[in-house]
Amino acid sequence: MTPHATSSVRFVIPTMIGVIVLPAALILLTIGARSPYTQANLNPHYDASYTRTNQTFVGPALPLEAPGLAVPPSADLVTRGQQLFTAKGCSGCHGLDGRGSIIGPSIVSATAAKLGSKTHAGPGAMPAFASDSFSGDDFAAMAAYLASMNK
Repeated sequence: MTPHATSSVRFVIPTMIGVIVLPAALILLTIGARSPYTQANLNPHYDASYTRTNQTFVGPALPLEAPGLAVPPSADLVTRGQQLFTAKGCSGCHGLDGRGSIIGPSIVSATAAKLGSKTHAGPGAMPAFASDSFSGDDFAAMAAYLASMNK
């Protein structure tokens, strides 16, 4: 073999790998960048057309039971409301400040009564919580926290 033929054979395999891997990587990066719900493309505002994936239940539908929270009763009402809002999972859909996200609308102006009726009824994509998941004081504290976000 001539020296020129040996050097061209040396580059055949890396060239073939590059021809296969590079387009595949570009396709995957393009799909990720153009996907509407990737972290880089999340809409910071509520999207009414957003729908959750339907869930399949094996047994009867049960109300959601929010995890408990050990909040000292002497805590400031707004601070207690913030802790409850996060611990009970409200911030997962409505944002940490209650101003909404792509999943849940803004609820900063919600009253304690409205919070109570919505969490027990579970309208639309909102899950219905068990009746003992929240107390009246919990709703009052969360309403105070949400009202403080409106300032």
